[in-house]
Amino acid sequence: MAGKVTKTLFKRDFLYTLYSWGYYAAIFVSFLVSSFILKNFIDGIREEDILVSAYPLHQPLYITLVIISIYLVIVSAISISREREQGTLEVLFYGPVTAGNFLWSKYFKDLLLGIIALCFTAVYFYLVSYFTNLGFTIGLVKALFMGIFLISCVVSFGLFISSLTGRIRSSVITLLAILGAFLAIQFAYGALLGLGEEATISLPLLYLRQTLSYVFQGINWISPFAFLSRGLDAVVLESWSLYLANIVYCLIYSLIFMALSIFTMNRRGVKA
Repeated sequence: MAGKVTKTLFKRDFLYTLYSWGYYAAIFVSFLVSSFILKNFIDGIREEDILVSAYPLHQPLYITLVIISIYLVIVSAISISREREQGTLEVLFYGPVTAGNFLWSKYFKDLLLGIIALCFTAVYFYLVSYFTNLGFTIGLVKALFMGIFLISCVVSFGLFISSLTGRIRSSVITLLAILGAFLAIQFAYGALLGLGEEATISLPLLYLRQTLSYVFQGINWISPFAFLSRGLDAVVLESWSLYLANIVYCLIYSLIFMALSIFTMNRRGVKA
């Protein structure tokens, strides 16, 4: 019964999003930005007459995955709050729908949308490699496969944000505030690192840098986008142990945030 309910909810949401223009606009924008980066890279090769990177398509792929992930985390972050705001969530829960059914249907819907976007991405980069002779390498295939697990992290994180809020506006503000805080801490930590050795900076700044280093390490396990960087680093380093470890971390991360989402939704209820 639970599986049937999840499947019905999944189908309803999946078709709604699949036929929306925003989904394809996000994919198009990601390809547009990647094409711009690739053009600059190819122009540089023509000017210098030398290939300066062993992985020329990895940076454009990284940008593509970031843009698609941003779209999916926003979609996930407003998915529950939108239904709360519209009142449809309360109607659904009068039937045989549980928080688990509802959230897992959202998770699998957004994950499948991400996988379809990755398929478009694979075709796009194959065509790019064919017409530019840059090569569609095994590293690129590994990075695309890693993308499935990275999207899983992004979706589960977005659903957790949505489970906390009652309205679309609150969800977007909360998401932007959290991601903005992550970026601000990363920027501040990078700026303090650039000040030089410990002997050259004041004691308060030294304490601040040390504190931010601990916070930054924590963010690397909380932010879903940190898994994207680690995953692609593992591909570039050609380390199977790091690659497989990152997949395991992504799965654990997704399960933890889905469990938190279900717990939060059960505690908070269905009303806005």
